[in-house]
Amino acid sequence: MILLSAIFLIGITQVNAQCCKPTDHKAQTTNKTQEAGKVLELKITGMTCDGCSNHISNALKEVDGIIEQMMEYPGDLATIIYNPEKTTRDVIIKVIEKTGYKAEILKEAPKKKS
Repeated sequence: MILLSAIFLIGITQVNAQCCKPTDHKAQTTNKTQEAGKVLELKITGMTCDGCSNHISNALKEVDGIIEQMMEYPGDLATIIYNPEKTTRDVIIKVIEKTGYKAEILKEAPKKKS
């Protein structure tokens, strides 16, 4: 019985390690460039920790056409700058939803020139 309990606890620890890895920052940004694109702001439902935002961020890194992304937890917001010639908002939302979270569009606009 003790052995079975120990195996169960080890399994739970492994599952939590995949999703809930602590981070040093509330927001993560990738692919910082001056490339033109569209800004997509999303409300993300289902995030419970910084590890969840990392999980989404890592999935978005695989999408060709994402120029920059910032995940906010707490706040449950994602701001994504993407090249509409390489990807679409629907593709971005599907990637997020495949990771187990729900994404709702708050705002989409052309990127402001800096």
